[in-house]
Amino acid sequence: MKGVEQLKALSRLGQLVTAYPNPREIINRASELLQQMLPVEAGAFFLKTGKDLEPAFTWGYRGELLSQIEGEKLYKAVSDGRAVVVTSDLEWPLEKGSPPALIAPLIAKEDLLGFVILVNRLDGEPFSREDVLLMESAASTIAGALENAYLYKQTQIRLAEMATLYALSQQINSSLDLSIVLDTIVSVIKHVMDCRGACIFLLNEDTGWLEIKAASGLTSRWRNEAKLRVGEGVSGQVVATGRPIYIPDTYKDPNFIFFDRSVRSLLVVPLVVKDKVIGTLSIDDVKPNAFNADDERFLSIVAAQAAIAIENASLYEALKERAEILKRAYEELKEFSRMRSEFIQNVSHELRTPLTFIKGYVELLLEGAMGPLTKEQREALEVVSEKADAITRLVEDIIVLQRAESEKLLLAPVSLEEIARRAVQGAWVAARKGGIEFKLEIPPNLPLVMGDKTRLMEVFDNLISNAIKFSPNGGVITIRLSDDDDFVRAEVEDMGIGIPEDKLDKIFERFYQVDGSTTRRFGGVGLGLAIVKSIVEAHGGKVWVKSELGKGSTFYFTIPKAQPLSKPTGEG
Repeated sequence: MKGVEQLKALSRLGQLVTAYPNPREIINRASELLQQMLPVEAGAFFLKTGKDLEPAFTWGYRGELLSQIEGEKLYKAVSDGRAVVVTSDLEWPLEKGSPPALIAPLIAKEDLLGFVILVNRLDGEPFSREDVLLMESAASTIAGALENAYLYKQTQIRLAEMATLYALSQQINSSLDLSIVLDTIVSVIKHVMDCRGACIFLLNEDTGWLEIKAASGLTSRWRNEAKLRVGEGVSGQVVATGRPIYIPDTYKDPNFIFFDRSVRSLLVVPLVVKDKVIGTLSIDDVKPNAFNADDERFLSIVAAQAAIAIENASLYEALKERAEILKRAYEELKEFSRMRSEFIQNVSHELRTPLTFIKGYVELLLEGAMGPLTKEQREALEVVSEKADAITRLVEDIIVLQRAESEKLLLAPVSLEEIARRAVQGAWVAARKGGIEFKLEIPPNLPLVMGDKTRLMEVFDNLISNAIKFSPNGGVITIRLSDDDDFVRAEVEDMGIGIPEDKLDKIFERFYQVDGSTTRRFGGVGLGLAIVKSIVEAHGGKVWVKSELGKGSTFYFTIPKAQPLSKPTGEG
């Protein structure tokens, strides 16, 4: 009958593997079944927690005494991994003459999970060989159940961690405000880790100090006063080494720097971005030994995620600050541009009036209205007249350039062919003086362009004037127009001196001259091509040049075609 009851109890032990996911419940139920299997009056379970062996459950009046057994003695008693019967002669904390005890290791997949100890009744039979074998079988079953429970617990922990990491990711990535990101991290970590406080130190690269940027559970005093150098304190050491540090009991660490003496446990992990430590994430508690290896692993994962969020928020803050600087600079440039335009306009108008008087009086003198002139006087006045004309042209160019940059275009469908022909007609006299001929190559039915007729005339005037100025006597200036996809392209080709290749990208700049020396052959101040570029680009076109020294230059520009009006479909 005894054997049948033992087998039934052993069978019920097997059900522990799936029936109870909690180690505590497994041990409680196992202790009941062990008492049914074997005639024991007391017993105890010892389980490993990390490297330590601690009593997990005791029963019977000798149970409390059993809990005092040192783990080292258990390891020695069961050195070969098999169940064994021992007596009080082995220095158990039991009184002399106590009955023998049966000890069995709890082993699952070669991992020692703990021990179970049973003490038989004083008036009962001693443990037999069959009892030892039965105990080994029971211990193996209990160990399997415990392993499953541990695996289940680890799975639940991992799932909870994943859920926490996901929730944390959602929260910290929902904002690019650095202070919000930091506060979210510490508040979530404090809640999840169920600790006294959580804190983030960030390295201020300008000062070299580690400063608290966010904390949960800390008083404002410590938040304001706590500053560390790299290598100083636990956080400073973590930044210096890039490795986590765990202080299980701060009172036992002579090198620990206290900001708050209530802190007994401290775990600090680095915040790393692109192999660079930017700060630390720490948790603390008022209890010693509050954290374990799993906590360190989880906090390190959180720190990796947090570091990326912190870096993104920091970059956003830097970009926002940069944008503000650029915005202010842009506003200042706009104001400067307005003042410059106003100044140019005022100066130009102020120069026009005296230039008109100077030109008028010089012409009167040259006409003899104020008496006859000597040859020397006439030559001097002619020089004055030429210089007055040059200054007048400069003022006109400045006004044209300022107008091109500040005034809106009066766009309408216009014929680029008509504008080109009028420009050639206006330049005919100047070209004839230099013995220069014009050649026009314009295809029939050229599309209209969307342009400002007055401004486009200024483009042709400047390009043709340039071509005349640099063309030799007897030269030919060719003007071509062509259809170019969504644009009409214009070309002004001369047979002049050409432009050096290294100057081609500069000739459209204001006041730039290929020959800037005081002895240059050709006049002008370098505004004509700047005017051309400004007007063409305002139309949405492009301007460029091709040139070869000694073989002339060809200037190109494009103007968008006028879009045809949509025709009615006739559907009604």
